[in-house]
Amino acid sequence: MVAARPIEVSEREARSVAIAAQGLGPFRVATRPDRRHLRKAFRNMGVLQIDAVSAVARSHLLVLRSRVGGSHDDLSGLLERTAYTHRELAEYWCHEASYLPIQDWPLFRWRMRRAERGELWKGIREFAAENSVFITKVERQVTAAGPVSAGQLQKRGRGSSWWGWSDSKIALEWLFWIGRLSVSKRDNFTRYYDLSERVLPPSVFEHVPAENDAHLELLRRAARHLGVASSEDLVDYHRLPKKEGKERVKELVENKELIPVEVQGWDRPGYMAADTKSGHVVSRSVLLSPFDPIVWFRPRAARLFGFEYRLEIYVPSEKRVHGYYVMPFLYENNLSARVDVRAELKTKVLHVPGAYVEPEGLDDLGVEALANELRSLATWRGFEHVRVGQRGNLARRLRRAIKAT
Repeated sequence: MVAARPIEVSEREARSVAIAAQGLGPFRVATRPDRRHLRKAFRNMGVLQIDAVSAVARSHLLVLRSRVGGSHDDLSGLLERTAYTHRELAEYWCHEASYLPIQDWPLFRWRMRRAERGELWKGIREFAAENSVFITKVERQVTAAGPVSAGQLQKRGRGSSWWGWSDSKIALEWLFWIGRLSVSKRDNFTRYYDLSERVLPPSVFEHVPAENDAHLELLRRAARHLGVASSEDLVDYHRLPKKEGKERVKELVENKELIPVEVQGWDRPGYMAADTKSGHVVSRSVLLSPFDPIVWFRPRAARLFGFEYRLEIYVPSEKRVHGYYVMPFLYENNLSARVDVRAELKTKVLHVPGAYVEPEGLDDLGVEALANELRSLATWRGFEHVRVGQRGNLARRLRRAIKAT
């Protein structure tokens, strides 16, 4: 049988499909978002990566802001209630540490089984192999007293720690990886762990999909969340094993659930879900978290937007090119600029040490849109002022636009 010729997709169409899939098209800002808005965001994204860095705000709140609206405090409270009071969301290692709809937790049981066999971070794996008695003791303490935090189980009997973690923290993390424990709540970002059967509903334990079936379903979902993607993009979305993941992509193509596409400018085949809707969508003008799903896989950001993106948090300050916490600016379906942003809590100022326009340029309306977005971000954070520094080829124009607004 001769394989069908891939559908040709222009660069413009690919960006439009990807933006629509992620829920980053035009929308009406929710003044007071509720769980309905959060559910819609998760239908678009599937998972929400959690990150501890808070240069502007927690990354997951920035991701939700770009899709839901509301204020920082409203979103923070809504997410907390939805996850830990109403139990609609759970935490697990999906892309990285992430929130996911609680009914999707069984789709990652294969990862829990692999973790139990030793397929996880070396430090935790070695600790678990050497301290099974201690881990059993920790699990018993959680059973008796949960939910508990690592601080409450502080125990440094070995006289050493891994990445500054206590032995109790490592034991809890191992039990979380293998699915025995789940996060029951957070207090000032501190995790409190409890037995999974006391945190999650009984329904999630009733049917555990086989590993291949889970991989196939996660790839189907990745295709819907990404809109258009290469095999590598699909596999990375839920961090599936690369070799097995690519084999499952082939299965979905053979079953005509994925359609091969040839994307203008791409050096590799692309794929779209068979039921993907076409039509031109223009993005909202919004600053994105460095861990937003539309840019978190840097090779795809380069292919889709021509945007070479490197997070420089861990780069020595003298070697940084663009800054500590750089947010891409999505404008008319392009990543047109990048700005280094800091929230100065004491002075209530949103500080922009550097602003840089991408090679394709940004017209005056685009600069005005970025200025408005920075003011909106400041207001969202509860600040009154935006201060733009000297660094970058966009700084002067942006300062003028900020003053004009």
